[in-house]
Formats: sequence, structure tokens, C-alpha cells
Amino acid sequence: MTCTQCKLELPVYAVVCPQCGAAVSSGTSAYYSYLPADTPAWPRDPREASGPSLLVNSAAVQNAAATSAAQARPGSRPNRWLTAIAVLLLSCLLGAGFTVGLLWVHGYFAPKAPVRSVRLPSQAPAATATAGTQNSTTNVLPTPSSFKPLSNASSQSLGLTLSLPQDWVEGQLNTSTSGVKTLTLDPPQSLSVPLSLLIVQFPSDANQAFPSAHDLDQFLIQNFAQATSLSNPQALTNTPQTRTVGGQDWSEDDVSFPLNNNQSLHLVTLSVMYKQHYYSLQFYASNDVFDEAMQKYYNPMLDSLHFTA
Repeated sequence: MTCTQCKLELPVYAVVCPQCGAAVSSGTSAYYSYLPADTPAWPRDPREASGPSLLVNSAAVQNAAATSAAQARPGSRPNRWLTAIAVLLLSCLLGAGFTVGLLWVHGYFAPKAPVRSVRLPSQAPAATATAGTQNSTTNVLPTPSSFKPLSNASSQSLGLTLSLPQDWVEGQLNTSTSGVKTLTLDPPQSLSVPLSLLIVQFPSDANQAFPSAHDLDQFLIQNFAQATSLSNPQALTNTPQTRTVGGQDWSEDDVSFPLNNNQSLHLVTLSVMYKQHYYSLQFYASNDVFDEAMQKYYNPMLDSLHFTA
């Protein structure tokens, strides 16, 4: 449709020419308008109704909507996953740090509990010949004439009692700042064979560092190796895995350390959880006298152990 005055092309719904203001003849329009004759024409683009300010506001609204849509798209999910993964890793690090810190505070990374000197044999002990045998190693170790109990102070502090050979020496009971108690029982200096028995009582929170008595055994074996400068421990599989001592089943781990004189040192480690405390026993002897040491010294001491609390 064309304006009759200025020849401007008009939409079919135009009532008044927007350029010259001339009324559009109703006879040329295909639509009938109920609006008054002086009503401005309806804009073809609704954004033109309020001028440039509406266009600016509309663009701002569209930009804001586009930004919100971009944030709501699945592409933004990796940010949330990265945050979740970071929180998970932080939790794991905190848990590991707590465990390592607990071990460090209680001195489990330092060779405190089993630190002691070990008299290693420079040569094989001389054999004592008996009737009907040659090069027999029986009766190499003196037979104890009697046994004596632990001192009352050690017994009360450790919560157990035990008898040791009369000529053996009870060491000083040591208590670390973390609450680890250690007591060493040694034969007289005149006996050149490497023998010793160590009693350890751990604080009640040690079960957080060692899930089982076997784990504690393994730790003490490594600690023994560091304290004595021995290496290459070989696990012995022909030994019992548990031993009943003081009415309790203790975890047992036996290892053998090779020595420079074609001998080996047999180390036995026993651990048990008793009334929220870990108890451990460690004793050793050279392989050539180990069975005799068990029969004359260690078995009687183990059989005499009883918890007092």
C-alpha cells in the first residue's frame, strides 16, 4: 500500500502515514481499525516504541540472559566437579597427615622402643661334646639355677609380671614422653652369646597407628634392623604365627638376619592388644644356640608372664 501524499510504502495495517501524517484511505486498506484517526501508527519493531533507551535496556537484558544461560549450560559442570575433587583430595591429605603426625608424635619413626646394643658373636660358640654325639651344640648355654620375678616397680608400671633367670640383669624401665615404656632383660656380661629380651608397652592410642598386632611386629622388626645396623631380614615360614602367652594369643613373626661369620641371628617378635594397650616382646639368639636358648631361658620366661591388671 502507498501513501497518496508522499508515496511512502505503507504496511497493510497502516492508518496514518508515519512520514507525512496523511490519513490512509479506508478504501485502500484491507484492515479496519477501531483506533481514532489521529492515533500514531503501530511500530513495526516493538523495540522502537520507547526510543533508544528501551533498545539499550533490552540489549542489557539479553546480555544478562545470555550470561545466565551460559552459566546454566552443562559446560559449567566441570567447575563444580573440580571443586568436589579438590575437597576430596584435601580430606585425604588431612587424614594422611593426621596418621603421620600421630606416628611422629609418639616416636614411631625413630628407633626408640627397641634401641639397645646387640652382642653379635665373632665366631661360633665352642661345642661341648656329649656321649654318643660329635660336635653337639647342646649344653653350650648354662642352665639357670633359679628364676627371680621382675621388680615391683616394673611390674606395677607395665601391668604384668614375669620371672627371669637369677643371674640375668633387669635394666632400667624407660618411659618416653609419648608414653612408650621399655624394659630390657639381659644375661650376664660373662656370657658372650647374643641373648636379650625386650618388653614394650605402647600407649592406648597406638591402635590408631597400627591396625593389627602383625603390623606392629613388622614395624618393630624394621626398627630392630635400624637400631642394630643389620639388614636383609628373611622371614621364617616354619615358625608359628601365634603364641599363647599369659592367657592371650600373641601375633608372632620370626626373621633371620645373616651375619658375617656364616651364622644368622634369629629374632622373634610377639605383639598383642590387651585392654586398649599394645604389648610387645622381642628376643633373639644366634641360630646355633636358638633352640637351646628357647628351652632354657625364653620359654620359662614366657610361661611365667601374667597380666596383673
